[in-house]
Amino acid sequence: MTSGSAGDDPLLEVISEMTGVETHRLADDRSLLHDFGVAGDDGAELLEAIGLRFDLDVSQVDSDKYFGPELPYNPLYHLWCIIRGRRLDHDIVRLRISDLRHSIAVGRWIEPSG
Repeated sequence: MTSGSAGDDPLLEVISEMTGVETHRLADDRSLLHDFGVAGDDGAELLEAIGLRFDLDVSQVDSDKYFGPELPYNPLYHLWCIIRGRRLDHDIVRLRISDLRHSIAVGRWIEPSG
């Protein structure tokens, strides 16, 4: 986390407002999907809100890459993944709060290293 309290951190405030996760639980090394369950359209909406708040162009960002697609729950698919030993989020690139902070600092989208 950056210096100062979480209440003084505009990025954490946006994330908290959009996700319902309290700011004191948000740390730069946390993954939005893996640690807080931000997925599908919720992730896309979060990126849009961050883009608007920080004047960051996220229009070309493929949010599915970081949050997965918005899919209905399919118990057969989940069972298939368990049987095959495949994780449901195997193709998802980890997007951490620090990745968002880095993009905001440089003023353009920077691909996370995963």
